[in-house]
Amino acid sequence: MLFEFDKMISTKKNETTLYSVDEGFLKGNLFKNLYDPYKNYEVKKIIPKTEKELLEYNIYKLCFAINDLNLYLDINPHDQEMYELFKKYIEQYKKYLHEYEMKYQVLELTDDTHGKYTWINNPWPWEVPYV
Repeated sequence: MLFEFDKMISTKKNETTLYSVDEGFLKGNLFKNLYDPYKNYEVKKIIPKTEKELLEYNIYKLCFAINDLNLYLDINPHDQEMYELFKKYIEQYKKYLHEYEMKYQVLELTDDTHGKYTWINNPWPWEVPYV
């Protein structure tokens, strides 16, 4: 019986195929050979309604992709192609994060270093309307 990591380790470099960041995020797995759908579950597409939601969505999906590739690289540290993709996703993530923080707010307390303390201005969890 192969476990998920055993399948990943035994995957040859040219057989490792990835979903797009969007599809991998929605399915919860970037690696096609490791995705195992649950029964008849259909993945629903996320459609951001505002520019802010679109930036948040891009941040979340890139964060997911970076973490998924990080797990792969922990096991396959010499896979240069995956490492280059990992770096590319980090650069895109930083770009979207910077744009979001400049337009809206910082997402983490430790990032509140732009000249004045603004963390207190962010909405508290109970202040965010659920639609």
